[in-house]
Amino acid sequence: MPRIAAVLAALSLAVAPPALAGEAPCWVDKGAVVVSAALGDIAGDFLLDLSAPKSILHVDRALMNGIETPARAATLTLAGERIPASFAVASLDARSLGLPTTINGLIGADVLAGYVIDLRLAPCRIALWRLRAPPMRHTQTLPVGWVAGVPTIAASISDGRTGMEGRFGVDTGAAGVRIASGAARLSRTPKGLDAASRQRPPARLAALGLGGEVLRNTPAGLATDAPAGVLGDIGDDIWARYDMRLDLRRNRLQLAPLTTPSGRRRARSAGS
Repeated sequence: MPRIAAVLAALSLAVAPPALAGEAPCWVDKGAVVVSAALGDIAGDFLLDLSAPKSILHVDRALMNGIETPARAATLTLAGERIPASFAVASLDARSLGLPTTINGLIGADVLAGYVIDLRLAPCRIALWRLRAPPMRHTQTLPVGWVAGVPTIAASISDGRTGMEGRFGVDTGAAGVRIASGAARLSRTPKGLDAASRQRPPARLAALGLGGEVLRNTPAGLATDAPAGVLGDIGDDIWARYDMRLDLRRNRLQLAPLTTPSGRRRARSAGS
């Protein structure tokens, strides 16, 4: 597989209004979606990362509550739903570093596998539907395939000279596009630069092909934790363009592009 080369200017290939019924407020902090939830009697702020194959209870919070086992089974309360869940106990220091709130855990794809998840990032709203969800306005629909416990979609990336395509996780816990480090590199890495930063992607991707859209000059970085078979993740700088519905019951992602005040779609169509 060719590797992706990146420069800093371009990534090269080598108080919100009240929530409506059925919704809960969320917020985006440094590129990551944060929700209010409770795992049993542990209530507070949790990261929401739909590309994470396993939900995690932060070890510091587990010890505060006297939990010394490697996993915690309890009912997860989120967006009005009560979901039987098992969270692994592990450190989230690397994921919560720099966030102004205390992160109690991470909610991943495993505990939401039976749900339809509606998510809009501005203003941030989440809704969970156990059975039939209400109709969405006109959308494009992308098939979802599971790879190593990660819900993925097909997408393509380009540096303007070379293109690659593969499976990308639906990442709501990072800002930009993250590309597997086995397929990518930065052409120059100044001292102190974090090429794998989830919060501040250091490079730019010339083009991202997503369904029927081509998105230009998107923030991007490297992913050192991508499982085999996953080329990378697509993060919240991209999802902020859409009303999105991730249907983990029927394995599909539906996207309805938002519009600017002038009525133009934010995302550019293929060939534009």
